[in-house]
Amino acid sequence: MTVQAKLLLAASASVVFLAAAVSPAAAQPMNDPFATRRTGKDWAVTLGVGGALTPTYEGSDTYTVIPVPLVNVVWRDMVALDPFGLNAYWRFDGLQVGGGLTFNLGRTQSGGLFSPGNWRLNGLGDIPAALGVRGFANYKLGPVMLGSTLTKFLAEGNSGLLLDASLAVPWRIDDRLTVMGRVFATWADATYMQTYFGVNALQSINSGYAPFATTSGIKNVGLEVRASYRLSPSWMVSANARVSQLAGSAADSPISVSDTGFTLLTTIGYRF
Repeated sequence: MTVQAKLLLAASASVVFLAAAVSPAAAQPMNDPFATRRTGKDWAVTLGVGGALTPTYEGSDTYTVIPVPLVNVVWRDMVALDPFGLNAYWRFDGLQVGGGLTFNLGRTQSGGLFSPGNWRLNGLGDIPAALGVRGFANYKLGPVMLGSTLTKFLAEGNSGLLLDASLAVPWRIDDRLTVMGRVFATWADATYMQTYFGVNALQSINSGYAPFATTSGIKNVGLEVRASYRLSPSWMVSANARVSQLAGSAADSPISVSDTGFTLLTTIGYRF
């Protein structure tokens, strides 16, 4: 097995840890369509560590801090492994299109290695982890990037469909500091909504929540700000702050104690 193949296998395992620190919503691939990655090298690898402050589940009013590793591997600006999955993509002037695999960690009542759990979930049962397939497109329109991602999860008991749409504006302040603001909205089908926000008859008996049936619709809207600062040609620190507002059935659910959620992720990485 080549060194590059071993690196990809190790990175794939690390992705699971960092995925635990982000929302279960379908996220845009991290590789910025504005970035110029044609450096003459086939491989661009970034390794690092960080930490995340995140709700214990989507709709929770309690938070937890999770230590996370950072892995980002890009091959020939066509294949990328980042904390949200494995992707292949192509660029055509201002258009980037691609697809790949992502992962949803599900949700547990009591908590575990990848999920903190919450007492408010008692009686609702666990949601299994799921592999997801997705396609995405980003288009650069002047200083603005328009993006969309369609994700389908494939596990029994976690098979919903998500559509994420966003508008982002990057701002390169100088050679070292780059900031990007992004507004987004996520639509979910009825299956996803019922899985994460619904309460069926058995769950109602076990948990004490009133039965609650969901419908498809906008799950959440939000704002995200990313900032990265290059300490040296190889070292970089970054921060990602995201605020999300639940909507529709997700906001009306008895499970949703807080409709507004906040996530903060900070990392330091070394690029080889």
